[in-house]
Amino acid sequence: MKKLILGLSLILLSVATWAQPAQQQNRQPRFDPQKFQQMMEFELAKAAELTADEAKAFFPLYNELRKKQRDMGMQIYQLKANAPTDAKAAAVTVNKINTLKVEMAELEQEYYKRIMKVVPANKIIKVMRAEDNFHKRMVQNNRGHQNGRSGRQFQHPQR
Repeated sequence: MKKLILGLSLILLSVATWAQPAQQQNRQPRFDPQKFQQMMEFELAKAAELTADEAKAFFPLYNELRKKQRDMGMQIYQLKANAPTDAKAAAVTVNKINTLKVEMAELEQEYYKRIMKVVPANKIIKVMRAEDNFHKRMVQNNRGHQNGRSGRQFQHPQR
């Protein structure tokens, strides 16, 4: 009887440990905003060839701009999600959305004027291109995970 219980428990234990890695592989890693931020800053600084002083002056302004843009984007999203169905109220909502979009463009223009005081314009263009490429790679990588493929792995070098 003891041998039977011992044998069954060993079989159950081996099956449980064998099944666990397969379950973990199917899970998509959680999004870590801080890691994403660090990876993006590293990539942008590298691509734009920012010096340490330039990066130190650039990223606080850049991150502040992006935060304000995200907040405004969320307001636009909420307006669209909660849009009224009657024409007059919907017209007011459309005007609010368009006003926010104009304010976002003006905000970006204001911040880039400030940024150009601390980083040369040619490096800002490199940052813009690098940001586009970074986001494109992240989307492609995410699609690979969703389709069951590993996608291209994006490695963040140790600092």
